[in-house]
Amino acid sequence: MAQDNRSFESTLHDIVYSIDTGTGLKIIRVTLYFLFLLVIVMLYSATQFRGLKTEEAMDLAQLGRNMTPSGGMVTKCVRPVTMWKVSERTPGENPRIDDHPDLLHPPAYPAVLAAGFKFFEFVGADPFSIPIGSRSATMPAEQWVVLPINHIFTILTGGLLFLMGKRLFSREIGFLGMTIYYLSNVAWQDSISGLNISMATFFVMAAFYAMVVSMLNRRDGSTTAGWAVPFVLSVLFAAIAFLTRYIAAAAVPGIALFAWLMSGRFRGGTRFALVFIVLFMVLISPWLYRNFKISGNPVGMAAHTSLADTTKYPDTQFSRQLHPNFSFGQFSSELKKKWVTNYSENHQSVLPGLGGGVLMSLFLVTFFYHFVRPQVNYLRWGIGLSLLLTTFIAGFFSESSIRMIHVFWPFVILYGMAFFYILIDRLDLGVRLYNVGLKCLLVALAVIPLGLTLMPPHANHPYPPYYAPFISTVSGWLTPREVMVTDMPWATAWYGDRISIQLPKDLDDFYEINDYKQYISGMYITTITKDKPFVKQLLDGPEQSWLPVMSGRTPPDFPLKQITALNRQDQIFLSDRDRWSAGGPVAPAQ
Repeated sequence: MAQDNRSFESTLHDIVYSIDTGTGLKIIRVTLYFLFLLVIVMLYSATQFRGLKTEEAMDLAQLGRNMTPSGGMVTKCVRPVTMWKVSERTPGENPRIDDHPDLLHPPAYPAVLAAGFKFFEFVGADPFSIPIGSRSATMPAEQWVVLPINHIFTILTGGLLFLMGKRLFSREIGFLGMTIYYLSNVAWQDSISGLNISMATFFVMAAFYAMVVSMLNRRDGSTTAGWAVPFVLSVLFAAIAFLTRYIAAAAVPGIALFAWLMSGRFRGGTRFALVFIVLFMVLISPWLYRNFKISGNPVGMAAHTSLADTTKYPDTQFSRQLHPNFSFGQFSSELKKKWVTNYSENHQSVLPGLGGGVLMSLFLVTFFYHFVRPQVNYLRWGIGLSLLLTTFIAGFFSESSIRMIHVFWPFVILYGMAFFYILIDRLDLGVRLYNVGLKCLLVALAVIPLGLTLMPPHANHPYPPYYAPFISTVSGWLTPREVMVTDMPWATAWYGDRISIQLPKDLDDFYEINDYKQYISGMYITTITKDKPFVKQLLDGPEQSWLPVMSGRTPPDFPLKQITALNRQDQIFLSDRDRWSAGGPVAPAQ
């Protein structure tokens, strides 16, 4: 019996010791840290997420909803400009409205969303149901699929940042870098946007990290598998990053430069860089071939979107062109002006905006400092090259492309923190409390943007023009086989699950589509068009042919004779017959 008591006391002592200093303490710390992270995620989501707010986010979500093994990347958000491109490559100039191929986005992010949607359908839940009379402005799929998937990628990116910091610098720098990332407004802002930036950030980070592991293992004399496996993984991650967002291809030269420098510039390094690029091209070639077969361009019409919101195609005029006439001279002159305009308007929020500018400033200074470890210097030059390429290319495209600079935010944190530690060591303050205080000050400065964001007032619902129950009800007036024309086809395709053609640039193009391409059963016009400047846009501008339609004075030969005003005259719906009386009035947007 005494032996049993001693065994019990010994076991209890081991447990107490483990909790105090051993494995148990680590488990408690990790658990508390995870709970802290969970609180940040829930608090940010609760105060800032009110549903998808951008055209691109809804467009990507509806692509995921439509994606099936047999259908592939088909879209219900049909733009006149893509109708023109598909018609050029299809016998009989058929725009393929019913299974319209998407020519604007790569497939990886919609495929991940599709897997999430299928999981909920598999367990018997409908993530797309919006109850009639619901006051929520979001669809369940946004809250339970889109948002969690992006949060998962953000959390995984923080984990990679820790591993990278631990491998290149120290465990403490990796841990503090990860913590700052989780406390940064930049990371969670991208995470709740519904865009593919969080996923692209993770795979770009993973591609760089796998190459670091590969090159360091090779340098340290590891087995062939020890460096070849992470090398192949780096190629795979880079390919997935490209298939998540095309501009992520800017990371490839940076990774190849790092491999070239680490392998010896004149001792076979070129071979590793070329193998990386060749394998990358092999992995992405099936998707490039798909695009070329459909549109004659390896990236579809993604490059053409650089003409959107230029002086020749202001606002949404580019995507509404049914008979565009593009030329090299047009591209050249318009893109020069657009690049300058983009950065003249956004320069204050591009690079300095990362983390309030403190860590960004430290990161830029590291390019004038030589680290002791060569791999740290080589990686910095690779990251710098990719960052410059991203900044240059993004200037020709949309605001969300410029936000892709956020992909390099983890690297900015890591190098900024490392240089800050070097400065502290050079100061030689002596008293440990001073060092701890300076580190806490840096963390506090980096966290200020997040703190200000979480303070009231919180985010508002995205109406006008988006209100999920309203859009779902209006879209339900059409059957799944019918087609509507609207000025927000991305929203009716996502919330209403209806094939939606974007409002053409003028009435003549509408007649051509209705008479020769696809019969139109309804037209849904919202504040996107109605709120445009009256004289400059509606009376004498590009929307003048639509002004009589919006005013209820349709031309005699207009096919949609029945009209109803919606939501206190904010919107109108036109159809070939009365589809709304039997269902009662639509509840106004909140």
